[in-house]
Amino acid sequence: MNFKEALNFRHACKVFDENKKINSADFDDILEAGRLAPSSMGMQPWEFEVVEDKELLQDLKKACWDQVQITTASKVVVIYAKIDDLRASSDYAKSIICSRKDKSEDEQKAYLQKYANMLKDNEGTSDKELFGWARAQCYLAAQNMMMQAAFLGIDSCPIEGFVRDQLEGVLGIDTKQKRVALVLTFGYRKNAISQKYRRDIKDIVSYR
Repeated sequence: MNFKEALNFRHACKVFDENKKINSADFDDILEAGRLAPSSMGMQPWEFEVVEDKELLQDLKKACWDQVQITTASKVVVIYAKIDDLRASSDYAKSIICSRKDKSEDEQKAYLQKYANMLKDNEGTSDKELFGWARAQCYLAAQNMMMQAAFLGIDSCPIEGFVRDQLEGVLGIDTKQKRVALVLTFGYRKNAISQKYRRDIKDIVSYR
């Protein structure tokens, strides 16, 4: 399957075939695609949690507007957006920047200051602002994962239709540290898909 074929194969699969399971090697490739995703200033502000517990999946389904993808999918991944770790003063931010071995110690310090200035001047440093910035990066990781799945003939569905407080309560997370960006489900389609509808390229692209 080439890239364009994978783009056309991918769709938001609403019902998965519960009898077809993703093998571990393919799923590892999907997770690796998320790990390799680009992120603003290379901060990788995400965490991926694979939910397998059947009882927890039922609770997730209730929090996700009772969408059947949650319980028919072969794999369910919750993507979290980091919050507190993204502050320039955090150990996480320092460790990410200091891991850049292509930069000298002085260059690393300058990059950390550049990062701090970017947050202050462009994005903001409140919990809400940091979450909004990180959440946008998480969608890049999600797209990588869905496209890798499509290359492998595996279907997916991104889910952001959920009751946030209920979902994060079920997951038992510290919302000062991270929040749910979206939920991804993976598996194999049960039903044929309808033709894609997309706006015409001339209605999207402009030149100046």
